Amino acid sequence: MASELQSIYSYGVDLISILQSSFPDGESFFMDISKIFDPKYVFTIYFPIIFALQWAIGVKLLGTIIVVEWLNQVLKWLMHGDRPYWWVHEVEVAYNSTSLLPEIFQYRSTCETGPGMPSGHSMAMSAAWYVVVQSFVDRVVKPSKMSASLKQQSIQLLWAAFVVIQTLVVMSRMYIAAHFPHQCALGLFLGVSVAHQVYGSSKWLNLKRGQWLLVASVILASAIGTYSFLLLTGRNPAWSISQAYKWCAKREYIHVDTTPFYSLTRYSGAAFGLGLGLTSTYFSQTERTSFTRVQTMATLVLGLVLGYGAELAHVAIPKTNESVFYTLEFLLNVVFPYIAIALVPYVVMKSSVEKVKSF
Repeated sequence: MASELQSIYSYGVDLISILQSSFPDGESFFMDISKIFDPKYVFTIYFPIIFALQWAIGVKLLGTIIVVEWLNQVLKWLMHGDRPYWWVHEVEVAYNSTSLLPEIFQYRSTCETGPGMPSGHSMAMSAAWYVVVQSFVDRVVKPSKMSASLKQQSIQLLWAAFVVIQTLVVMSRMYIAAHFPHQCALGLFLGVSVAHQVYGSSKWLNLKRGQWLLVASVILASAIGTYSFLLLTGRNPAWSISQAYKWCAKREYIHVDTTPFYSLTRYSGAAFGLGLGLTSTYFSQTERTSFTRVQTMATLVLGLVLGYGAELAHVAIPKTNESVFYTLEFLLNVVFPYIAIALVPYVVMKSSVEKVKSF
């Protein structure tokens, strides 16, 4: 099994080398793709936009990405997958040779510190865009008055765009040597599978506060439990961080917000924030209110401003003390979805009522 995996890694490095040599000036393009389709933007950009347009779909999108990030992290800890940029050097050291594998290059976005299997970018983007495309098909294309043939063409075009986006994401992750092809393929499969299940169910939207807090606690506890189990069985779940520091070409390429625990603070915090927001009295007053286009746009703009503020807060959080950093990140990820779900629509609704009264 180990030799078969090494062969898969070797073929993957060959493909990465071919991709890099085929696009010698592609560094900026592929790094931009990797940044644009960073999973964090599902929380701070995709979610506020979709939530403002259709709250149930926005909540399903956030719920999907929470499950996806949780599953991705647990699998990464359990599957112990290498990343190309350090694996090639480990092989060179093991065989005392630099000619066994083709040279692959590192870039500013290469040195992520978590394990590589499965790809988080591929998993998150396939899940998020599945929800976006499927909801557009279900709520816009199918109910429209277009002819049957035009509907079919529109659906095909939307899914073609989905394929193009996923292809670009996979190519970008391979180009910067952050992932092997099979890691991206597994991420794609799992992302679509999770999104299909979460999007197709609506019962969880009606959970009570106690149930939400229980679900969020289970998500958090299961991740920490997996980490603790690995420690108790003599395995080091933080092994990939030392590999990143050991083989990254430049120390400044390594960022603390790519560690597994940062991902944990993001999705677990968002799970608590989602539950608290959906079960708040503020949300209960707005969920059945039909917003005008102006109110919808106001909710959308305020949500994006809030997301931008969350990004600024993330940058401002001191990273010298890991415990403080992770605690503040967790709280930030609780507060952001709560405000976006509970307070932003409520403020927009109340502001509109006050304006009407003033006239």
